[in-house]
Amino acid sequence: MKSTTSENDDKSSQMYAGLGIGLICVIVGVPLWWKTTEVYRVQLPYSDINSLSDTPIEYLATVEVVCLDSSLSSKLIDISTGLQRSLGSTEKKSLQSKYRVATRDATTEELSLYRSAKNIEDFDKTLSRRFGAGFNLYYVVLLPESKGTVKLDKAFVGKHRSVYMPIKQSNISETVSSISSLVTDVVVRQWAVSKSLMGVKGSRSLKLDKESMRCLRSSPGYDITFTLASPQPEIIDIQWDIKHGIQDYLKPFLSKLDKYANISVTSQVLFFTGLVVRPQKDAKTGEFFYTEQDLPHMITPLESKLGSHASSNPALNFVVYVPTRDQSPLYLRDAAGNRVPSNAFLSPRWGGILILNVPSPPAGAALPHRADVDMRRMMEVFITQLRFLLNLHSQTPQEVILPDVGNEGITEWELDSWLRILCVENIATSIVSLQSLSQLLGQISNMVIKDDIALEVESAVANIKQAKKLLAEGTLEGAFLASRNAVRESEKAFFDPSLLELLYFPEDQKFAIYIPLFLPISIPIMSTMIQGIKWLKRRHKQKQE
Repeated sequence: MKSTTSENDDKSSQMYAGLGIGLICVIVGVPLWWKTTEVYRVQLPYSDINSLSDTPIEYLATVEVVCLDSSLSSKLIDISTGLQRSLGSTEKKSLQSKYRVATRDATTEELSLYRSAKNIEDFDKTLSRRFGAGFNLYYVVLLPESKGTVKLDKAFVGKHRSVYMPIKQSNISETVSSISSLVTDVVVRQWAVSKSLMGVKGSRSLKLDKESMRCLRSSPGYDITFTLASPQPEIIDIQWDIKHGIQDYLKPFLSKLDKYANISVTSQVLFFTGLVVRPQKDAKTGEFFYTEQDLPHMITPLESKLGSHASSNPALNFVVYVPTRDQSPLYLRDAAGNRVPSNAFLSPRWGGILILNVPSPPAGAALPHRADVDMRRMMEVFITQLRFLLNLHSQTPQEVILPDVGNEGITEWELDSWLRILCVENIATSIVSLQSLSQLLGQISNMVIKDDIALEVESAVANIKQAKKLLAEGTLEGAFLASRNAVRESEKAFFDPSLLELLYFPEDQKFAIYIPLFLPISIPIMSTMIQGIKWLKRRHKQKQE
């Protein structure tokens, strides 16, 4: 009897021990293993990211019409009403332009400046100084017909933020239409802003015109390299004062952009660097020339010798090429067979090449013969090309006169337009990056999301909202700076290397690795638990009987 009781006690101890070990493994071990092997993922603001594209990007510009003809005071209301109707908000799904319009008569001081001005350039300088330098505020000055020393047959866009137009009292509607087209097409460049947004989104409806293809994308910095290529230094000793050329001509232009882009400038001289493609020769004139079809083949041999580009910024190359004596003089010809006046060409998103013909050495002269580069002409060509590449050049109708900007290279209204374009592009780029990252993290559940990535994403979302808010309020400079921060943080989060740390270790491989380790242990534990459950059932049944 005692032996039977002892056996039952031993059996009970075994069953309870097995059940206890099994419950500990199931209740404690499995959750602990699951938690220690899960991927660390910080919660991101997915709803905020998805809602960024729900509201369109809006930008506001302020236009103030100043009338110098007192006889038109009664018609200012009609002009204001017509402009508000013509410049009304463009209702598009993803982009909206808005204008704040005001009209007024000129003050006594402004009339005095007009009467004392020698020409339109002088009047623009003195009047703009009185108006002050305010971003995104444009003045349209209506000049009287055939009065005063300042006379205009066409509209004149000044260096600052003022537009001057001769007004015709007999046709107010035509004046309103001219002001509207000038503001939207030339000053604000509404079409360019729209193209920048559509370019980021990759719209199929966007036409691939030359301007869209040649302009660089927005970047926090650009690297500019000037290269002098001399294939025959033993014959021509070509010299250039590139240091003073950059200081005198390029620096005033770049100083306007220093606050918004980090632009570095370097220079180099390459000897014994020629062109692989031989130019054609004109039998009548004896000159050598390249056609438009030959231009792509000129870049390839030069590009391989320009040096490596060790920077994340886009590189711009501007090359001065001196032809060899057996291929001189060398010119570029357009599709019609005429000489290109600048003897230079632009390569989209790459840079430009200027062919410099120098005089041949006189008979009996000692070699190498010295020749100097005209830095003014060279910089005029390259600054013009740089304006095209940075999307600073505007399409101007024939009925509009633009000022000579000189060494500055850029007007204030062009700077506004550039910032507006880049701001919209940055906002769109950062939204696309964040939404792509959100979609990627949602599809791949074992990607690591660290705390710093979450902070970058949250900061990018906040900067996008801030940029959109400031742009809609007309605070152009602040909106650009916020958009620049947004695109930098969104790109940093999207390309963070920690996202790929466990990408090679998917869920199915996790089980494939751990099952061979846990299976030998889990089988006896599970079988013991099953036996223990059956024993409990039998014992419970026996007690009931």
